[in-house]
Amino acid sequence: MQYGRDGSGAAGGRGGRQPGAEEVAAALASWRRAGRLPYTAAPGLPGMRLLGGWHSVNGELLSFTLCTGDPYAPGGPYVSVRTALTGDDLRGEVLSGLDEVIEDERDRLFDLTGLDEGDGPRRARLAERTLLVDGVPVPARLRVEEPGEAGGAELWAAQLTLHRPRGEVGLTVTARGLPAGSAALAATGDLGPYLAGRALLLEDQEARRAAARDGAGAGGAEAAAPVGLEAHRRLAFGSMERSRILAEQLSSGRVPRTPRRLRADDDRDLWEEAVRQQMRLASESRQEADESVTSMVNHLGWLAERADWAIGTEDGRQAVEETVRHAVFGSEVPSLRAQQAWHAVWSDLRAHESALEDWLAAWERWRRARRRRH
Repeated sequence: MQYGRDGSGAAGGRGGRQPGAEEVAAALASWRRAGRLPYTAAPGLPGMRLLGGWHSVNGELLSFTLCTGDPYAPGGPYVSVRTALTGDDLRGEVLSGLDEVIEDERDRLFDLTGLDEGDGPRRARLAERTLLVDGVPVPARLRVEEPGEAGGAELWAAQLTLHRPRGEVGLTVTARGLPAGSAALAATGDLGPYLAGRALLLEDQEARRAAARDGAGAGGAEAAAPVGLEAHRRLAFGSMERSRILAEQLSSGRVPRTPRRLRADDDRDLWEEAVRQQMRLASESRQEADESVTSMVNHLGWLAERADWAIGTEDGRQAVEETVRHAVFGSEVPSLRAQQAWHAVWSDLRAHESALEDWLAAWERWRRARRRRH
């Protein structure tokens, strides 16, 4: 896992280019010609209508996601319906399981409101139900998750397949504030209200961010120069915890997902603070300081993935301290050999396995020397 200025790993990051009305219309027309339409919650559910997203590969549209309800309310009502091609039409893409679909919904609310409902997996009920689709009962698989220790709403998700004369489509439904399996679905060929709702939501989010910025800068004072190495340390410990968690998820066969508590927006501010302090203490340019912080964060993140002692031990805490001091001051710390070995690895990420072994071996020699001293 590699980290950069935005504080997120390769698998992280949200947003991106928003589709325009002409693009959506063209995509919808291509589906119409193929005898397909996207699905949404049937009329009657209160709240906004939103285009939640779409996904294409090599210019071919694979899915639409249409949402209805109150996007800000943890208790709903809110229903998201993803209409996707199935089988060979997916061009190798894999649809998420129901547990990941529900975690995606918790991520959506966190990104929008900052409310962290806690990390899964949770206690869940699995069931076979029928959902009404265009007024016809269709068999579906359901997963209902209970609220976690941090509270929150009960969520449910369902997946079902529609067999159409010109091919199958898969529907994935996620719902808040509705009884399990109660959401009725209907096809729609009018995406205008969903595009308009998306635009309104984006405008509202920008207005909220602007208000937050104005509130933070109400005093009109320049940001104080950062003091000490606390920003470096916080970035280091955060990257180590993220790396360890993601590595454990991968080894257990789960989809890697950074816990929401480690995805706070202030990571970017923390990174900026560390870069400014690096510039001041190491007399580096902004680009040089950013590169130094990036190398330090990745060094400790890689160490956390590969050394079981790196987190939660005195050795691990001392490794962070020495790596920070070496990155900022170039100090000849006791782990200097490991720091130098890391520079060889980081300068060429295609480094031979032997370079990684040398780096880890240098850390092990450092640990043995610490034990002799203490």
